[in-house]
Amino acid sequence: MTPKMHLYVLASGSKGNAAVVEGPQGSVLIDCGISRRELMRRADACGCDLDRVTHVLVTHEHSDHTRGLPVLSNHFDGELLATAGTAGGAKPLASLPFTLVTHSDTLGLAGMVVTTFPTSHDVADPFGLRFSVLDADGQIEDSIGWCTDTGYLTAEALGQLRGVRILGLESNHDVQMLAHGPYPAWL
Repeated sequence: MTPKMHLYVLASGSKGNAAVVEGPQGSVLIDCGISRRELMRRADACGCDLDRVTHVLVTHEHSDHTRGLPVLSNHFDGELLATAGTAGGAKPLASLPFTLVTHSDTLGLAGMVVTTFPTSHDVADPFGLRFSVLDADGQIEDSIGWCTDTGYLTAEALGQLRGVRILGLESNHDVQMLAHGPYPAWL
């Protein structure tokens, strides 16, 4: 199988998150929790062309996923997409020109079918993503799944992530924080 998409993870962790899914007609940036300068430096280092980015999908409003968006949006002609909960969930995001999506949408972006699905996180309305490229008969030729900061995977999330060629999962695990923080015992 010849890959139809590529995934570039440019940042992952509590200090910032950003990834690019490159499709046949452009690319989609997922989150921007690092500075524009650092985003550009990292993209250049791994051969990712940020000029191909047509859309930015924001999975949720935590600063490690959004810190770089205000500056990036000043230099970006494409579309910023987020749920209403995310767009209104943090003061720095309130003035950005978001196009609103729901956590259960199917979008056509950069030659890919992008499906959003709800995740479990302590924010207003987070989502994960499945990217697919279809052939002329509507059959999946390639797929990538992306899910960040989720406490558990719902049946819907598992269904969307099943069978992808690349599965990107981003999470933090701190035993001390879980044991002594404000988290429920089951977590």
